[in-house]
Amino acid sequence: MSANTFKNYMTQWNLFRCWATAKCVQCLPAQAAQVAAYLAERTELHGHKPATLRVAAAAIAFAHRSAGCEDPCSSDEVKRTLKAAARKSGRAQKQAVALTAEALGIIRTAACRPRPGRGGRLESPGKAKARGSFDIALISVMRDAMLRVSEAAALKWGDIHTEPDGTGRLLIRRSKTDPEGRGAVAFVSAEAMAALSIIKEARSGSDDVFALSPNQISRRIKQAAQAAGLGEGFSGHSPRVGMARDLVRAGIELPALMHAGRWRSPAMPAHYARNEIAGNNAVARFYGTPAGHLNAATQSDAAQREIRRHG
Repeated sequence: MSANTFKNYMTQWNLFRCWATAKCVQCLPAQAAQVAAYLAERTELHGHKPATLRVAAAAIAFAHRSAGCEDPCSSDEVKRTLKAAARKSGRAQKQAVALTAEALGIIRTAACRPRPGRGGRLESPGKAKARGSFDIALISVMRDAMLRVSEAAALKWGDIHTEPDGTGRLLIRRSKTDPEGRGAVAFVSAEAMAALSIIKEARSGSDDVFALSPNQISRRIKQAAQAAGLGEGFSGHSPRVGMARDLVRAGIELPALMHAGRWRSPAMPAHYARNEIAGNNAVARFYGTPAGHLNAATQSDAAQREIRRHG
């Protein structure tokens, strides 16, 4: 598994271990009833979200499997507790605002404008241009290659190859869904490659492209969106979500979208692009046919007659 996943598992396991110690119960192996009680307590007393509880359960399951013990989280009792937490929450999981092609265009126009610094003093034109050019390159590449923040943070100049037509190929050496490091190659547009060339300067193949941590990448994207007047809700995940929505809007089918974004399951890309998928479902297609147009016109005429009848 990825380093981030392992770190999250260890955090969640230590929380459960401390809870078990305080309750004077055994944490390894743990009884299913105790794990269910622990998860229920986190829901009832602390208001933890279903997604957090699923990670906690996965961490407990991982610890038991690693120790050769029976997994208590595979029990019906624990599964029912997780389902109950999801029902109690009753809300869709918060999603990053999509950074679509339209949003990128707006960011491009505003990126190199001087911004006020910490003391309220405006950047110099040269500094604003350098910062803005960096933001444009970062967001453009993350959108084209549908990069996660961890993948963008790990990117080296030696992982990027320029094709004769000006487009690029980007090697993703390791990712969340590829912990073994088999690697994947992503397409980068000529426009994004041109943006990269502006910020490259004299760099070797072993140098980081962006030289930022995942948190710093998320912060820069958020600030770029805010400075462009796009509002709140943008994060390091926004370029990936935005490209997913753009691809579905362009008619790309889910299997091709999964391949481009390196998803193993269709659940997440379908969630990200659910509005666009709904706009292309069977009913939407029906209304795009001659029969659908006739049906819509008939309904409209009937509605107008009803309005006239009731004055």
